[in-house]
Amino acid sequence: MNNHTLSAFHRKNLGRFLSLGAVVLLTLPGVLNSFAQEEQSIVLATNKDHYLPGDTVQLSGTVTGQPSTLVALQIRDSSGNLILIRTVQSDQNGNFGLQFKIPSTATSGDFDIIASAKINGFIVTQTKTMTATVPEFGPVAMPLFGVSLVVGIAVFTFANRFKL
Repeated sequence: MNNHTLSAFHRKNLGRFLSLGAVVLLTLPGVLNSFAQEEQSIVLATNKDHYLPGDTVQLSGTVTGQPSTLVALQIRDSSGNLILIRTVQSDQNGNFGLQFKIPSTATSGDFDIIASAKINGFIVTQTKTMTATVPEFGPVAMPLFGVSLVVGIAVFTFANRFKL
């Protein structure tokens, strides 16, 4: 009798194990596929790392994981002030671009470019830092230097003409 009860127990559990095995086999491809998804990222690049006030920045980027998506761009100056906000559309290859000028009133420091996009239901954000350098004497220094050079040459020329 114990033998018969034990066999019934094994048959009952065998059915449960087969059911559990079938569930695992059916869900395994979906789980493995979720790990095999393409990486979701945004890559940013600028044509230079250092800029002067008034320079034009050529920004390019690529969205990986979802082509033809909207990319929100923010540019913040060295004080954290928002100087530009734009939304651009990536092409079918995920590429996008934007041009903007460093303000003539910019101060020296790091500017942050922040790009965000919704890729396969997830918000992905990437930041790139570039540097703006303001000449030590500011934007007035070069014109003053030019004027003083011309005045110096003129004084030297006239002084030599009227020399006795």
